[in-house]
Amino acid sequence: MIFVLGSINNDITLEVGRIPKKGETLSADGCFMGLGGKGANQAVAIAKLAGEGEKKPAVKLIGHVGKDAVGAELIRKLNDYGVDTEFVRQVNRATGTAIVTVTPKDNRIIVYGGANAGITKSDVDEALEHATEADTLLCQLETPLYIVAYALRKARSLGMTTILNPAPAKALPDDMYYNVDIIVPNETETLILTGINPQDSDSRRAAMIKFHMQGVPYVVLTLGDKGVSLSDGTHITDHIPARKVAVTDTTGAGDTFVGALALTYPHIGMYSFREACAFANIAASISVMRHGASDSIPTAEEVYAHYVHEVI
Repeated sequence: MIFVLGSINNDITLEVGRIPKKGETLSADGCFMGLGGKGANQAVAIAKLAGEGEKKPAVKLIGHVGKDAVGAELIRKLNDYGVDTEFVRQVNRATGTAIVTVTPKDNRIIVYGGANAGITKSDVDEALEHATEADTLLCQLETPLYIVAYALRKARSLGMTTILNPAPAKALPDDMYYNVDIIVPNETETLILTGINPQDSDSRRAAMIKFHMQGVPYVVLTLGDKGVSLSDGTHITDHIPARKVAVTDTTGAGDTFVGALALTYPHIGMYSFREACAFANIAASISVMRHGASDSIPTAEEVYAHYVHEVI
């Protein structure tokens, strides 16, 4: 079982040729609305990439949406994707919302947390009541930091595998790192958390060593079009290059990567840590060729079609 503690948002995406200047109004070339939020995106990635069959790991999302039509619709979409929403609560706050502007070069996101800010320790306790050492907890930082810290600490006490995607990055208490088995930051998050800008092999190695010194056994740096660097404490400079694809929208690519990694390591025994990262790298590369966040996540069959030719 994979538990995902995280945000659930209604994403409103606007396609523009460029970011507007101060005081300027631009006309968007396209507008899309859909399921988003790092928690929801990563849970959907796990569900879609798990494929079919009795042995696939189930994914349970722990989160809040509003008692409104938008919240109810997001729960319906999560269920349609195969995410177990037993621990998704509808509360008396507005559903979280993200405004995403997508240009040909990048994206900019503004998030209103809304209901996501109300997750409690009781929500975590109820969800993890029957969790065991065979299970995984995946967290991000779009929900209250003290709740994430509490959840990681509780999961560690249960012997669960713990994964942290420290996004959006913020200063973390030192003891929090010791409750994380795998940390997956991007370049900006790595800089904020370590003070090291991972622009070349030496700086990436230094950043990964710093995470190890803070108590994290496994480190994965997602570097956009420069690929992925990873370390299990032994092979610190291991690197997987980015795949060359036609980029349409990078929204949700990082969430696709993190969800794919949480699924394949350690739950699917055929993958080593590096192979799980390679699988996740392919999944993310497919997602950027499509519009949206959750909608852009590929299926297991799509990823495996490339994996067998490029990795095996």
